[in-house]
Amino acid sequence: MGGFLIDTNVVSELTRPAPDLNVIAFLNAQHDIWLSTVVLHELEYGLGILPAGKRRDELSGTITDLVDEYADRIIPLERAAAQAAAALRAAAKTSGRVLHLGDALIAGTAKTHALTIATRNIADFDGLGVAVTNPWNAP
Repeated sequence: MGGFLIDTNVVSELTRPAPDLNVIAFLNAQHDIWLSTVVLHELEYGLGILPAGKRRDELSGTITDLVDEYADRIIPLERAAAQAAAALRAAAKTSGRVLHLGDALIAGTAKTHALTIATRNIADFDGLGVAVTNPWNAP
């Protein structure tokens, strides 16, 4: 497949009043960007714990727009990705590392689809055998 699987923090950056210009430039330079249903879960969860009001309404609209824009580039959690994530979590636990479920599922999806994870949290994916890039770093 190739391309980039964007992490939740990249999407969240786009909802800020003044998103980081490096992130905007990174996204504008890419032609092969994908979302995981795991990221959609994390976004919806974050939305669900916000109090009702203007900010929640604005974020809800942004998430709806994002889902509409990426509708044909959203990767569901598939068996192969779930199995890859399980293997990554088991290896991490055996080595004394905690790998959170969401990060494992995102990494498993990236690994299965040969995608590079775009995230600010590079350390979360260190040593997992997946390519990672930080859009906040200038090219």
